[in-house]
Amino acid sequence: MVLALLLLAGCRSAVDEQVQRLQARAAYEQGIKNLSEKRVSLGLVSLQEAVSLDPDNALYRNALGVVNLDLGRKAEAQEQFQKAVALEPTYGEAQHNLGLAHAEQGRFEEAIALYRKALAQPTYSTPDVAYHNMGYAYLNVRKLKEAEEAFRLTIQLEPKRSSPHYWLGVVLVEQGRRDEARASLRTARDLDPGSIIGRSAVEVLKALGEGG
Repeated sequence: MVLALLLLAGCRSAVDEQVQRLQARAAYEQGIKNLSEKRVSLGLVSLQEAVSLDPDNALYRNALGVVNLDLGRKAEAQEQFQKAVALEPTYGEAQHNLGLAHAEQGRFEEAIALYRKALAQPTYSTPDVAYHNMGYAYLNVRKLKEAEEAFRLTIQLEPKRSSPHYWLGVVLVEQGRRDEARASLRTARDLDPGSIIGRSAVEVLKALGEGG
């Protein structure tokens, strides 16, 4: 009789756990839907609910971290990314995002190390983003050769993206390589003339003596 009761209790516990995970998944999906519809506050609440229901799910924690980072809650974002990486040490996206949280707080060397960890993961799907952010971090710690290499790798992966061309131009200006810088800045301008990047490229070109 005692054994039967224990087995029954175990079954109920397993069922309850499964139901809770399904509820967490529903909350996560609702959160993503809310975010896609620009309802950030509702999205945040839904993702918090998902994490509360299934705290060992790295995907949910990473998503919650992204929202917190977008809202400027850097410490809260870092905490969620750290927990996501602890749960899944090969989770490249969470490693990258943890690096981004460090960079947002001015800890660029830590960020660079985390970007490299993300890039080492075979399942990490956006290496262009990591290389771009790595280049920016290297620029901030005045490692210009490494910054140049990172931006050139970004361009190899995403040649039609204006931002790495712009930042490569900035790095080349810092290195005194003005002719090469102009070429990169022109590319950034021409790829996205109406954007902030495009307009910034025009301003730097003017500072270099070119009409833009």
